[in-house]
Amino acid sequence: MEQRTPDQLVEWAYDQFLEQAADMLAPEQIVDITLEFEQRGAVEATLPNADWSRELGVPVDLERWAEVWIGLLDHQDEFEVIYASYLLPRQQGDDEVHVRWFRHEQA
Repeated sequence: MEQRTPDQLVEWAYDQFLEQAADMLAPEQIVDITLEFEQRGAVEATLPNADWSRELGVPVDLERWAEVWIGLLDHQDEFEVIYASYLLPRQQGDDEVHVRWFRHEQA
């Protein structure tokens, strides 16, 4: 079976993020995303963090899964804020998605 490319994974995660963000994040976060995403926003595919295995109940298979982070970068192009982290299957036809939302309360 064919594998999704990193670009396909990023696009899939971002589409889901756009559909779900208003329901899952604080209103202030939505304002931040709206105002700052064009200049500082990032969607990046990475190797899955091992702590996903607690949620899955089995070790994370790096061949099967990819993790995608969505957030804002700082001035050094590193993630300053992560709003959501998606665990997505690499295989085409596998649609099992896991997501973690991070609500950052404003001080």
